[in-house]
Amino acid sequence: MTIEFIFAVVTAVVAAILGVITKDKIVSSKYIPIQNIIVGIISAIIAIYMNLFDDWATALIVSLGMALSIGGYEIQTKNKSGKK
Repeated sequence: MTIEFIFAVVTAVVAAILGVITKDKIVSSKYIPIQNIIVGIISAIIAIYMNLFDDWATALIVSLGMALSIGGYEIQTKNKSGKK
């Protein structure tokens, strides 16, 4: 396993947990994607600080990709048809 994969999984898990905890209680459901973007940016900053990636662009793409992917996955599993 590579560090990118491990970091992506950790980012996805954090985004999923925050999505479940804050959904409709702290953050409205329509703002969950914004929350996931914030999680992605924070995890990219942490990855850059810890020198886990060679450059900041890779860290940002991996972090945002995983944080937004888990948001989309959560929406699709809650509503099988994809419609609200």
